[in-house]
Amino acid sequence: MKQCTIILLGTVLLLTSCVSQKKYDALEASKNNLQSEFAKLKKAKRDCDEMVKKLTEVEAQYTSLKRAQSELKEKHQNLIAANEELTERYDELLDQNSSILTNSSAEKKNLNEALARKESQIDKKEKELNKVERALRTKEAELDELRNSLNSMQASLEEREMKIANLKDQLNAQRNILTGLKSRLSQALLGFSASDLTVTQKNGKVYVSMSQNLLFAKGSDKIDSKGREAIQKISTVLAQNQDIDITVEGHTDTDGTAERNWDLSVTRATSVINLMSDFGVDPKRLTAAGRAYFAPIAPNDNEANKSKNRRTEIIVSPKLDELFRLLES
Repeated sequence: MKQCTIILLGTVLLLTSCVSQKKYDALEASKNNLQSEFAKLKKAKRDCDEMVKKLTEVEAQYTSLKRAQSELKEKHQNLIAANEELTERYDELLDQNSSILTNSSAEKKNLNEALARKESQIDKKEKELNKVERALRTKEAELDELRNSLNSMQASLEEREMKIANLKDQLNAQRNILTGLKSRLSQALLGFSASDLTVTQKNGKVYVSMSQNLLFAKGSDKIDSKGREAIQKISTVLAQNQDIDITVEGHTDTDGTAERNWDLSVTRATSVINLMSDFGVDPKRLTAAGRAYFAPIAPNDNEANKSKNRRTEIIVSPKLDELFRLLES
């Protein structure tokens, strides 16, 4: 009955550890998504630059059309003035002498034909002018649409850049917290041999690895006095920082059955978190996990390597709540 209880406890604690690890994996996935989002932002920036280039070209066309419109208007005015001059001249000729007009029917005909040609030219120029004005209105609408699209893209870019900056600030703050924590742990554990205890920082976490020789007798989950001293020093440092999560993992070599190694790794991890709780670490921040011999740091091919694998690791990671809030916003 006692053995079943221990197995059940190990299973629950293992599941709890997986939840914590999943949170960290989710952060890693979010980080990759963020990098992908940043690549998209760079592409959007290139698209924005292309739109600015297109806007410049359209504005140049618009200026050219405005200039053409002005020239057409000037020609139109000139044609109207010429028409008025011809009409005036025609009237003057009529007033001078009706007999001359009778004898000069050919000249009258030429003048009428010239007048008709001028009127035809004026009509043609007016049609061209209307066409240019319609083209100008179309270009103005395109310019307005491009400006609105550009403003929308710029606003979106600014919002995403601000979000990225906030996430970077949070990641840097968490990294600084872990770096300072590693330094304090290393300072507190100076009296212990490197073969028994190491403090490392990797993958956004701090790892305190303790050998079996420091903590337990072979096959036992009872912590020795030297191990209690180390755990007390570690607990004193960790209890002062509330912005971290703590996972304790038990590891074994391949000697014995898988079932026995699972049980031993879980009970050893449980013994460590119970002692850390006694030394002032909030139990809500603690998770125990047994890894048996499935996460070795050396091949289990000789006694020296097996000794390296028989270890207990205290893994310290930053709380992810604020980062997840920023990602979901």
